Amino acid sequence: TTTETTTTTTETTTTTTETTTTTTETTTSTTETTTTKTETTTTTTETTTTTTETTTTTTETTTTTTETTTTTTETTTTT
Repeated sequence: TTTETTTTTTETTTTTTETTTTTTETTTSTTETTTTKTETTTTTTETTTTTTETTTTTTETTTTTTETTTTTTETTTTT
């Protein structure tokens, strides 16, 4: 009597878990502030004062006095 028992058990368990997580977070904040303040104050004060005072006093006095006194006495006596 020959009894041959062959038992072959093949168990294959394959578990493949592939997880791919890609998180891309991009935050771009650009703040540009340009402040230009130009204040120009120009004050020009020009004062020109010209005072010309001319006083001319001319006094001319010409006095001419001519007095002529002529006395002629002629006496003729004929005798």
